[in-house]
Amino acid sequence: MNLPEDNVDPFTDRDLWRSSAFTFQPLQPLEHPRWDDDLPDLARDVFQNPLGLIEKDPTTVFQLDVFGTNPYALESIVQRKLSTEEPSIPSIQETEEKGSCKEEEPDNIWSLDGLTAEDVAQSQLKSWDGFSQPAFEEPVSAYLSESGAHGFDAALSYQASLTGLEDSGRLVQSAIFFQSLFRLGLGWNSVLFRYNEQKRTFEKELRDVRISGVSLPAVDGVIKDISQCGTDLQRIRAFVRTNPAVSDQPTALSTLAAATTVIVYSLEKQLSERYDQQRSLLQIQTLFQRCGDLVGTLVNIIDAVEKVKTEGEVVSTVLARCDHFSQRFVWMADLLHELTFRVTQPWLRLVETWLGLRGEENALPELTKNGFIEAEYFEDPTGRKTEPKIVDYLYHPEMMPSFIPEQQARLIFESGRSLRLLKQSHPRHPIGRCDILQATSPPALHCAISFQDIERIQGKASDYEYRLRTEILRYIRGDSAQIKSSFPHGNEDGDTNEIEMIDDPIKHTFEIIDVDDEKHVTGLLADSSSLESDKLYTILAGSDGLNIEEAMTSDSPFGPPLMSAFHLSLAPIISAQARLIDFSCLHLLFKEQKIRFHLHLQWRFQLLGDGIFGSRLSNSLFDPEMNSGERRSGVMRSGVHTGLRLGSRDTWPPASSELRLVLMGLLTECYAASDNSSTATTTPGTMPRGTENELPGGLSFAIRDLSGNELSKCKDPNAVEALDFLRLQYKPPPILEPIITPRSLRKYDQLFKYLLRLLRMISVVRGLIRDSTARTSLSGDTHNLFQKFRVDAQHFILSISDYTFHIAVGIPWHRFEATLSKIERCLDRGDIDGTIETAHSLPHLRDYHEDTLDQILFALFRTKRHAQAGQLLDDICGTILAFAPLSRLDGENGVRHQSEKAVFQLHVTLRKQIHSFVSYLRGLDARKVSSRSGGLGSSGMMFASGSSGNGNDATSVFEQLLLKLDMKQYY
Repeated sequence: MNLPEDNVDPFTDRDLWRSSAFTFQPLQPLEHPRWDDDLPDLARDVFQNPLGLIEKDPTTVFQLDVFGTNPYALESIVQRKLSTEEPSIPSIQETEEKGSCKEEEPDNIWSLDGLTAEDVAQSQLKSWDGFSQPAFEEPVSAYLSESGAHGFDAALSYQASLTGLEDSGRLVQSAIFFQSLFRLGLGWNSVLFRYNEQKRTFEKELRDVRISGVSLPAVDGVIKDISQCGTDLQRIRAFVRTNPAVSDQPTALSTLAAATTVIVYSLEKQLSERYDQQRSLLQIQTLFQRCGDLVGTLVNIIDAVEKVKTEGEVVSTVLARCDHFSQRFVWMADLLHELTFRVTQPWLRLVETWLGLRGEENALPELTKNGFIEAEYFEDPTGRKTEPKIVDYLYHPEMMPSFIPEQQARLIFESGRSLRLLKQSHPRHPIGRCDILQATSPPALHCAISFQDIERIQGKASDYEYRLRTEILRYIRGDSAQIKSSFPHGNEDGDTNEIEMIDDPIKHTFEIIDVDDEKHVTGLLADSSSLESDKLYTILAGSDGLNIEEAMTSDSPFGPPLMSAFHLSLAPIISAQARLIDFSCLHLLFKEQKIRFHLHLQWRFQLLGDGIFGSRLSNSLFDPEMNSGERRSGVMRSGVHTGLRLGSRDTWPPASSELRLVLMGLLTECYAASDNSSTATTTPGTMPRGTENELPGGLSFAIRDLSGNELSKCKDPNAVEALDFLRLQYKPPPILEPIITPRSLRKYDQLFKYLLRLLRMISVVRGLIRDSTARTSLSGDTHNLFQKFRVDAQHFILSISDYTFHIAVGIPWHRFEATLSKIERCLDRGDIDGTIETAHSLPHLRDYHEDTLDQILFALFRTKRHAQAGQLLDDICGTILAFAPLSRLDGENGVRHQSEKAVFQLHVTLRKQIHSFVSYLRGLDARKVSSRSGGLGSSGMMFASGSSGNGNDATSVFEQLLLKLDMKQYY
C-alpha cells in the first residue's frame, strides 16, 4: 500500500471525495444462516425442552385469513367490526399543531409512549458503508439474540420441524389478536374467542394462535388470566338478568344487581377509552389485572348471596365480604363501602318505617313479609269474610342481620311494637303524626365510616330527640302542636336526599350485555345519562383504580371496622327513638290505663295479699261450722254462711252448682270492702271496672284444665291436690298485654295454686289446736303423741306461712311496687330522663315484672331447680292431712288406744320429712344458691337478690326460713 506524501496540503478540497487509502473492499451481503446438522446436540437442546408443550390440532374452524397471508381478506370484516372503536385519523393541520406542541415540551426518555413501531423503524443504526451507498443492505446478524421477533419465530419453526409436531403455533396479526383479547377481557365474543353458554366459560376458536415474538405457552397464560375476567363479567350479567332492579319496593338482591350494573358499565367505558393506549401483550394484561380483581370480588359476593335465603342473610353476607375485600384490596375500599351502603339501604328503610322514622306508606307489609317481623292476624271464628286485623307481631331473630347485636335487635323490635300500640290508642300522638315527623326532621339510618361522621350522627340524633321531646310534653299537657318545620325539604344540614340519592341510580330493568357479535357494546352504553351520574361510577372513574401504577394505599378516613361502624352509626338514632316511644307508652299505661291498679289486683287476689279475701276464702272452703252447700232433697240451699267444708265431708269434688253457690259474689264483696275500708288509702287508688258488677279483667273463679292423673288426685278430699281444680281467671285489656303477658299469668296461676294449698294447711293446723282444747282430749299428758304431732305440725306450717307471705312474696313484691311508684312520680313531673332511668324501657319493665314472679317462685321452691324441696313440702303436708281425721277423734272412748300406733308412725314420718327439709336448707350455701338461681334475670337484675344489707338476697332468704324452723337445731 502506498502511503501519501508528506507535502500534500491537508486543507485543499481537490481530493475531498476520493476514497480513503485505508478503505477495505465492500463486503457482500451475507445470506440467511443455514442450520448445520453437524452442530453439537447442545445447540438443539436449547430449543427442545421448553417448547414441546403443544399438541397438534389441525382445526379449520374459521377459514379466515387471520395469519396475514392475504392482507385484504379481512378488510371488510375489520372495518365493520371496528368502525365504532377505531379512532379518527387526524388532519395534517392537527398533526402539525400537535407536533409543535410536543416540541415545546421536553421529551421524557423513560416514557413508554414513545416506543412506537414507527419510531423504532426510523431509528435504525446506520453504518458508514450504508451511508455512502443508498442501495446498501445491512448484513443479517449471526446472533439469535439480535435477530428480533423473526429470529424467535424461526427458532420455534425449527423446533417444530425437529419434533414433528406443530407446537410452535400459528401466527396471527397483532392488531386482530389484541382486539380479540380486549373483547375477551370485557366478556364479549370475537373472532378468536367465544362464550360457551353450557360450560359458562370462554373458549378459543383456534387453539394454537399466537403473535410474533411470543411463545404459545406465554400467550395461553395471558389468555387464561384475561379469560377469567371475561367469564366473571358474564357471571355478573347473568345475575343482573335474574334480579332486575325495581324502584318501588327494592330488595337487597335487586339493589345489589343495580349497583353491579353501574360498576360493569363504568369498567366497560374506562377500558374502552384505554384500548388505544395498549400496544403490547403485557400492557393489555396489566390493564385487566385490577379489573379482574374487582370483577372477581363482585362474583365472590354474588356467589355468596345466592346461597342464602332471607333478606337479613343477604345484607350480612354482603357486609362481611365487602369488609374483607376492602382490607385486601385497599384501592377499592371506597367502592366496596358504597356498595355496602347501597345494599343495606332497603333493609334500613324498613327499619325506619318500623321505628316511625318515616311514613309507613306501603312498606310495612313488605317488612312483615320479608323482614324479621311477622304479623299475627285475628281469625274470625264465625268464618265471616272480614278485613284481616293485626293483633300482634312476632319476632324472628334468625332473620335479623348478624352485624346487629342481639340487644339492639331486640330493642328495634320492641320499640316498633310499642309504637303500634301507641298509635292504636292515640292516633294523634306526635310520634306517629306525619306532619310532626316532617317538622322534626328525623335523621336517616345510614352507616358512617369515620369517627367524625359518627359524632355528627350523634349530634343529629340529639337535636331530633330534643325537638320531639318538646312536642310530646306539649301533647301530654294538652297543648296543640305548635312546632314548625324549619327544613321543609330535608334535614337541617341541607342533605335533602340523604336517602333518596341511594335509590336513584337504577330505576328500570336493563337488557344486560348481549354477547352477540353484532353488538360490540352492552345495552347499558346506549343510555348512560343515569349511570354516569351515579356515585359508584364517579368513585370508580375518579379514583383511576384500573391504573396499576397508582399507589396501593388509599386515603381512607380514620374509623372503626365496617361491622362496628354500622352498630355505632345506628345506635344513637335507634336509642333516641326508643326512649321517646317507651316514655310515651309508659305515660299511656300508667296515667290512662292504670296499670298499677291491675298489677295490685293480682297481688290482692292471685297472691292472697288481701287479708279480707284470704280470710273469707278460707272460711268458704275449709270452715266446718259453715252450712253445707250440698244438694239435699227437701232442703232449700242458701248462699248465706254456706261453705264447701273440705275435710269435714265425704263426697268430693263438689258439683259446679255448689261451687258457684259458695263462691258467688265473694270476689266482688272483697273487692268493694277493700276499696271502702280505711286501709284503702295505702293502695294505688280506686280500681276501675269494665262494666257494672264486673271486676277489671273479668276476674272470676274458674275450673283449671287437668290431666287424667291430676283429676284423679283431686277426687281425694284428704290429698294435698284436692283444690288444684280451682283457679282465678283474669284477662288483661289488650293494651296492657305488653306488661301482663300470658307467661306472667301462668306464673300467677302457679303461685295461686300453691298459696291455696298453704291456706288449707293453715286451716288444718288451726283445727288441730281446737282438737287439743276439747274436754275429751288428754292434752296434759306428756306422753301424748297426738299433742306432740299437733305442736310439730303447727310450728312447721305457721313458720312456712309466715315466711311465704312476709319474705318470699312480700319483699320482692313491695320492691316491685316501689319501682312502679317511682315511675309514676317521674311521669307526674314530666321527667323523661327520670322515667327512662327508672323503668329503662317498656320491655325492661315487663321483664322486671316477670323476674319478680320468678323470685317468688324461686323462694317458694316452685322451680325445677328446687323440685326436691318442693316435693318434701308436699309430702309433709300430706302427712299432716293424714293425721287430721285421727286428731278430731281424739278423746272418744277407745279411739286413742286404737290410733296410737298409726299416730306414732305418722309422727316418725313427719320428723324424718322435716329433718330432711331442714338438712336441705342447711346445705344451701351462697355458692350453690347463686349457681342454682341462674344469675341475672331477663330484666338485667340479679335473680332472687336485692340490695346488700336488706337481708333479702337468695342466701338470707333461705337462712330466714331455716331460722324460723330450727332456731335451736331441734331437728
